[in-house]
Amino acid sequence: MKKYWKPKHSVTLSLVVTYLAGAALLALMVCVPGLMNRWRDSYYEIYDIGLHPASLLLFVFYACCPAGWAAIVSLLMLLHNIRKGEVFTRKNVKLLRRISWCFVFTALAAIYATCFYFPCAVIIAASGFLAVILRVVKNVMEQATIMREEQELTI
Repeated sequence: MKKYWKPKHSVTLSLVVTYLAGAALLALMVCVPGLMNRWRDSYYEIYDIGLHPASLLLFVFYACCPAGWAAIVSLLMLLHNIRKGEVFTRKNVKLLRRISWCFVFTALAAIYATCFYFPCAVIIAASGFLAVILRVVKNVMEQATIMREEQELTI
């Protein structure tokens, strides 16, 4: 039986999805202020109170954007390295570490946002879980890199 789906296809699909995630983040950066204003206006019409979490959530969103861009750029670099056949390298371990710290930062920012809008707790759980998974993958990759380097030193 012929195998149609190859590892190179998987990397290509991952690259496409990552580029789409970057486009989505850019679109959100442009559209979120307008969406927040609409939410704020409808909220005031319904509840007629002076406090609204939209401004704080907007602050947290834009505070997390650099971490989002860092994660996307790092993931693109990692995928391009994998596509070139450079898998178990210190550079890739560093990229995975950077991506995991981006998720840790997002989880910490979401803790602040949850104080004003409780549904942000979902972001804490998702970001924290992804950070842990990435740390595990990073540790496995780091051990494989050490083993590869030791193997290269043996005659």
